[in-house]
Amino acid sequence: MEWGFGRMGLMKIYIARHGETDSNKAMRLQGQRTNDDLNALGVKQAEKLATKLTNENFDVIFTSPLVRAVHTANIVAEAIKAPIVESKDILERDFGIFSGKTWEEMKVISDSDTDFRTKDFAQEYDYRLYEGESMEDVKTRLIKFIDMLKKDYADKKVLIIAHGGILKLAHLLFNEKVLDKTPDNASIHEFDV
Repeated sequence: MEWGFGRMGLMKIYIARHGETDSNKAMRLQGQRTNDDLNALGVKQAEKLATKLTNENFDVIFTSPLVRAVHTANIVAEAIKAPIVESKDILERDFGIFSGKTWEEMKVISDSDTDFRTKDFAQEYDYRLYEGESMEDVKTRLIKFIDMLKKDYADKKVLIIAHGGILKLAHLLFNEKVLDKTPDNASIHEFDV
């Protein structure tokens, strides 16, 4: 698959998913419009992630501005003593009217047999028909963000606190791998970009 994204001048970045929310627990899609905070388990997951990263010497933490990501970033930043920068370019994808719904509810709402989950995981989704974003929209944002990192932070150790959708897309773009499940909450993933 050709993405038109150069591989020269590689930089290592680390992307962690935010801790658990009640919507995660209920298997509901959050996207940008459902702005849940971490639940009690999510706070513990973020604290465990922070402990794991204490000696990693990150220079900066970039976070999505959504509450669940910012709360995770604040917990990690307190432990690793790194500044936080919010970026809308790493927001979760916008599910539009499907925000807060389950995969099955999406079928009912759309009145179709579309397997949204399979399309989503294969990075073939297009939620523009439902007032959301397409994969191309999210890819454009993520590549813009990565280009900025490579230009302005190439000599820094960068941690990113983002979302399952951003992680799935990053695995496809940088590892050429389609994930068959959403990355675990508070898991960390390393990429050469």
